[in-house]
Amino acid sequence: MRTSPIPTEQDDDKGQLYWLVYNVRKGITRRVGSWIKRKPVVALIVFLVALYSLFVMRAMYQPLVLGLRKYFFWIIMALLVVVIVRKVFRRSVAWKKVMGSLVSLLLLIAVAWFLPLVVHYGSQYVYYNELNKVPVDQLPVTGHERIQPISSIHTLTDQEALSETEDATVPHFVRNSEGEYVYTTAIGPSKAYKVQQFSKDMYEVIHIPGQLPSPNFSSGYRTKVDFEVGEFLLLSKNTHTAVVKRLDPWQFCTMEPSDPIYMQNDKGEWVQVVGLTKWVGLIFPRPVFGGVMVIEQRKPSDSFAERLFLGKGTFIPADRIAEHAYLRGQDVMPRQVTRYIAESFRFRRGFMAPMPGYHEGDIRVPKLPEGQDPQPFVVYSVVNEASGKLYNYFGLEPFEESKKGLSVSLFIPGDGMREVYYIDHTTSGAAYVGSSAVSAKIIESRKEYDWSHSYPAETRPFIREVGGRVRLFWLSTIVTRAGDGQGRSIGGSLPEITITDAVHGNVTWIPKDRLASPDKWLEVVEEEMQSYWQHER
Repeated sequence: MRTSPIPTEQDDDKGQLYWLVYNVRKGITRRVGSWIKRKPVVALIVFLVALYSLFVMRAMYQPLVLGLRKYFFWIIMALLVVVIVRKVFRRSVAWKKVMGSLVSLLLLIAVAWFLPLVVHYGSQYVYYNELNKVPVDQLPVTGHERIQPISSIHTLTDQEALSETEDATVPHFVRNSEGEYVYTTAIGPSKAYKVQQFSKDMYEVIHIPGQLPSPNFSSGYRTKVDFEVGEFLLLSKNTHTAVVKRLDPWQFCTMEPSDPIYMQNDKGEWVQVVGLTKWVGLIFPRPVFGGVMVIEQRKPSDSFAERLFLGKGTFIPADRIAEHAYLRGQDVMPRQVTRYIAESFRFRRGFMAPMPGYHEGDIRVPKLPEGQDPQPFVVYSVVNEASGKLYNYFGLEPFEESKKGLSVSLFIPGDGMREVYYIDHTTSGAAYVGSSAVSAKIIESRKEYDWSHSYPAETRPFIREVGGRVRLFWLSTIVTRAGDGQGRSIGGSLPEITITDAVHGNVTWIPKDRLASPDKWLEVVEEEMQSYWQHER
């Protein structure tokens, strides 16, 4: 007959919770061991199935692994503090034991609430000081202007280009193999029909020139493709799952994929390009651009087993993007990274600038009204006389939301090149209206307009040399609410375009007969603004 171990004086210090956990753990271990001895073959099969599931389904728990990696140092520190507190109170009298447990609980609550704020604050400060910040003397001229906003292209595609069992991905603005700048969106099975998500592929790409006033969904702007993985597909056919499985063990713990972008490679073939966010830093974790995973269309040599176990894609690290012509100058950097870069500029006036109760020189990424597409805006620009490329533009404004002036303009290369170009308008002597203030000025300029169903969308920078100097304007498209109104809008077959002078705040409405010719927009603006510019110093 098995006897229980004789409790020692040290054991008496252990509470009821310890003995409960001890007995439960011991009971489970004894029963599992007994079951394995009685049914070794079944136990081996169960173990192999569990190991198989753990490997094949690793994409499901990868976010947890990534979270543990990001905050590993602080989790260990928090547990160490709790253990020390418990040891201090272990040999105390009963009321002190209760206080020890209470203190431990309060510490855990404080860590869970306060520590992430401290880590985020410190991470952004470290990140800002690591950035290769390049000041720019004057605003860089933009080009290849987009007439329709992203949300409008997405809505019009859903309404006019798809059948009842199809869905379209969120459009992205890219450069095609002919050097034109187009919106691309892929077509696949609707998320409402699960059977089709298992059985079908992503089978078509729509590519619409950004300068078209009205999107054209005819066959000339549609290309048949055959991607066996995609956003709308399930399990191993899902793009996110396929990319995560393709990561090596270290990348698995440090990287996460963003949404795929459809573009043409150097051979003119359509591929999916998935930007990767890499988390670096042990004490202060922060996201950087980790490269891309390129997914090609189905080949005869592709196998289901390889996709199931090893995913799909070819990894290109960030420092080798420049070696691939079709990736140079594109917008492939994850939004999570560009947003983090922009928010780190809160420390441009020092460590104390974003401190609660201080905020001296603090800035923010403005929240745009009416559910507009948030910053960054993807713009084509030529910075410092380099080759033109796509940039992520942020127009940062003062921390106080009632203040809507433009404080800092950021131009972040979309292809992940290390430089971050910026202009500090608060020190350059220029006084510009921020993008968040433009909607009110447009509405004020035409009070008779029916603004109950329409609003200015995606107010993006429009920079041109006119009137003897480089000038900043805000380009807006007037859209109408569509569908359920949750960010859905359409610009119409001939959208209304406004150009707002960022210095004077005057709004110019572009005539519809000039919509298709962005080069002629300046003639209208110059004619209307000439009297304002004559009095400038």
